[in-house]
Amino acid sequence: MTNTVAQRFEHLISTLELDCSTFAKSIYANPIEIKRIINHKEKPSFDMLANILSKYPNISAEWLIIGKGSVWANEEVKKRDSKIEELRYIIELQKELLSSYDYPTPVA
Repeated sequence: MTNTVAQRFEHLISTLELDCSTFAKSIYANPIEIKRIINHKEKPSFDMLANILSKYPNISAEWLIIGKGSVWANEEVKKRDSKIEELRYIIELQKELLSSYDYPTPVA
């Protein structure tokens, strides 16, 4: 459950597959600030929230600020991205299969 802003920050960083430091740098914040937010010792500033939404436009502002809805602004975007990754994987497998195939020599 992601009811508190601290839980949402922790969930967001995990979902983005980042560590605190990398996430902080990506939004022009101090890693210590992020850790203090996650530890319920501080609340994020408006500028920090704006930087997150600017850097990660697929994140839902409603979810980030009040915890309603999905993490993603458009769940279809997430589904589409997942499908694209799946298709890329299939294409790579097909390329490997084709490259390993021993084609017969044409007869002239």
